[in-house]
Amino acid sequence: MPDPQMRTYERRVFPLTDIQIRAADDAERRLHFTGRAVVYDQLSADLGDWQEVIRPGAATRTLASDPDVRFLINHDANRLLARTRAGTLRLSEDEAGVLVDADMADVSYARDAAVSLERGDMTQMSFGFWVVSGGWAGGSLYEVREFDFDGGDVSVVTYPAYPQTSAELRSLAERHVAAESGYPLQRAKDRLRLLELQHSL
Repeated sequence: MPDPQMRTYERRVFPLTDIQIRAADDAERRLHFTGRAVVYDQLSADLGDWQEVIRPGAATRTLASDPDVRFLINHDANRLLARTRAGTLRLSEDEAGVLVDADMADVSYARDAAVSLERGDMTQMSFGFWVVSGGWAGGSLYEVREFDFDGGDVSVVTYPAYPQTSAELRSLAERHVAAESGYPLQRAKDRLRLLELQHSL
């Protein structure tokens, strides 16, 4: 469960909405991506014995501070698509959450991601952040009232790290983690379980 006294890096996964991929500039060979990485006032999935909600305005202060945020694939720093510091990633807030607008370079993994997104094979976004202000709001509901994006990321993701993932997808995720990390399969399974406990939805 979240501890408002501890500043820990966390990730959350949401359905990918408001997505659009298009060629931004044929001369520069860029792909333009728009989507929503954070949703406000939406209950998370059942996280075992609690749920979470991110309140409107939770990103206002951090976005005003011009945070350095990366746009990644599956939170993989080796799959960098864009970055706010470079001006290739732009984040904005509206009443529903945080919007992502990015110019992706013409690299092979960006083109691969664009195909998967357009086909609907990849349908979720996640964001990495630090809780600045939060607390329990009656029983088992945890409210995130403010978070910090600086040094964090927004990602398009294949496998969300939460317990409700189907057995079939979980099996694929375990093999994926094992293949990407070089871990033995059992260690990959243990790693996924740890991620579920640490990062929840």
